[in-house]
Amino acid sequence: MMIDYQVGEYYTIKEDHDSVYDFPDGEYKLKIIMEGFPEKVIYTEDELAIAEELWLEGFEGLEQYKIDLEGNWYYFEFPENKNKVEYMWIPESIVIDVFE
Repeated sequence: MMIDYQVGEYYTIKEDHDSVYDFPDGEYKLKIIMEGFPEKVIYTEDELAIAEELWLEGFEGLEQYKIDLEGNWYYFEFPENKNKVEYMWIPESIVIDVFE
């Protein structure tokens, strides 16, 4: 089932997601939806580098790289967590797999 993600709404992590990233439990607030890889910093200087490293690095030359690079990107406010991650850009393919 496809969710119609809405800015300002809260989402939680699916128990059966396939992402290797360790998403903390709690509610995530969707702040921004952007078409294509974001080009402007919203909160911290390194957020775009982190997004590129986490979600795109290693996929260069593969179809998934192009899909993620050109697809929608979602900017989430994270729940309080041990890694001190406050906000993160996440590509649509991961959002669909991880959030409900």
